[in-house]
Amino acid sequence: MAAAMKPEAKYWTYDAMWEELRAWERQYPDLLAVEVAGKSRQGRDLALCILTDRRRGAPESKPGSFVDANIHAGEVTGNAVAMYWMGDILASAQDPDSEGGRLLADHTLYVIPRIAIDGAETYLTTPMRLRSSPHLYPETEPRSGFVPDDVNGDGLILTIRQESPEGGFKADVQDARLMVPREPDDTAADGPFYHLYPEGRIDRRHMAGLRPVGPDTGPTRRMGQDFNRNFPIRWAGEDGQPGAGPYPLSEPETRTIADSILAHRNVATYVALHTAGGVILRQPSVGDDTTLGLEDLGYYRRAGEMGERRSGYFCRSNWAAFASGFEKTVLMPGAADDWAYETQGILGFTLEIWDLARHAGARGYAEFGRRHLMGLPAAERAIDQRKILAWAEATLGAEAFHPWTPFEHPDLGAVEIGGLEPKFLVQNPPPALLAEECARVASFLSGLALSAPRLVVGGYVVEALSERTFRIAVEAVNAGFLPTSATARGRTLGLVDPVRGRIDGARVVSGMSPAVLGHLSGFGESGEGSGAAQAAVVEWVVEGTPGATVTVTFEGGRAGQAVLALPLRPVAHGRIAGSP
Repeated sequence: MAAAMKPEAKYWTYDAMWEELRAWERQYPDLLAVEVAGKSRQGRDLALCILTDRRRGAPESKPGSFVDANIHAGEVTGNAVAMYWMGDILASAQDPDSEGGRLLADHTLYVIPRIAIDGAETYLTTPMRLRSSPHLYPETEPRSGFVPDDVNGDGLILTIRQESPEGGFKADVQDARLMVPREPDDTAADGPFYHLYPEGRIDRRHMAGLRPVGPDTGPTRRMGQDFNRNFPIRWAGEDGQPGAGPYPLSEPETRTIADSILAHRNVATYVALHTAGGVILRQPSVGDDTTLGLEDLGYYRRAGEMGERRSGYFCRSNWAAFASGFEKTVLMPGAADDWAYETQGILGFTLEIWDLARHAGARGYAEFGRRHLMGLPAAERAIDQRKILAWAEATLGAEAFHPWTPFEHPDLGAVEIGGLEPKFLVQNPPPALLAEECARVASFLSGLALSAPRLVVGGYVVEALSERTFRIAVEAVNAGFLPTSATARGRTLGLVDPVRGRIDGARVVSGMSPAVLGHLSGFGESGEGSGAAQAAVVEWVVEGTPGATVTVTFEGGRAGQAVLALPLRPVAHGRIAGSP
């Protein structure tokens, strides 16, 4: 069989992405269906891609894994990874013995390859950098303040530095291009000093007769929506969390995620693709690991270890990466991965793609934690900045750093504009390095999907009790790593149906059909005797015509469906090929 074509790693505009999705749909009609799951505020279509081999069963009859990407407008690497992963799976699935072939034979993948569909288009086609959506929020109309803008017309929004005796920054002693914090005891002799601002303009609307608004007030949040603070989990509102929206799931884009997950009850795992940091973030978000039950902690740790092995990234809890050692009761309220785990019982992760600091040999929050890095002495932070700049110039050449260039600003007067390349170095990998990141993350996504619970038929017995009466016993087995409820929390929440077995094609004389077997553990449950609850046996006595076929179906939980056809004739025992 011919080798699968290498998938394409690129940054996709809206039209190019949809053109590729429809082309795949035509090329792989048995493996891919693309639905329009929702509309953005500006009327663009949000794609829900459903990948499975329909020749081996309907999507809902298999365990599901859900991936969404690019919920933040500038984090376009997530979209690139999602497209790369799908292209790789579809191409490799032509070989049934490949990982992609096995994955689509037994699992269903649900992928929304871009959430911030309006914001990403703005990010890719204009100089603007924004969080999620270009619609006005929290204001309903523009207000006075400092507004990010490409004031010098070079197609970029960089950094303004303006010399000032009161400035809080100064040039690094070893590389004057780098700005470092001013020391508390610095005097005029230690200058010159600078103010640093995002490149932009002062909008003085509504300020007639009042003191002018300057850049020190900070940029106005005209596009301040943050989709990943809009989910109904510890939602804090605008006062408690900027960007949270007027109410949970107020945005059509976030509702599309929630509705898509709720509509597919077979979803066992979830990954949200973000940038940057080079880290797989897991639960818990509300405290250290002692706040998570031992069973789910075990699943998260082992899945995280697998992720580290496949991707080369670090795996940390949300709490350890962001808030360890600090008294904090709410961390990133309204986040999608918290909603998926805490309210739906799905094993959910946030994956921060691309780690510029680690590539440069500097310290990143993936390894050390963001709070730790914030506490580093200024001299140590300057060392890391030098490493990053040196690596970037060695890798990208002149494209890495935009020299400080004098400019007569219409509002501020004499300034300089420059800094590191913001979009495709700091926030996202340079295009030449994108394929490496895509391959790393795609491997983890496949591995996590393979960890889902999966129902199979184990052993079976058919025994003739009389000419038309038969005893049938069949074993249901969870062949996956996770339990059929996906997590212990999923079992506790009671949102997931237990596994049931039913028999069709004959009259049931004894036994229940359907029979409730309860949830089955996966092979990932630790402890002595683990595996005892991976299987359950259901038994019936049925009356039927000798030689006729009965069908036994197991379904429930998030483990898909297993079906066995049995003839009504004496069989001492049997076992399905390949079953545990």
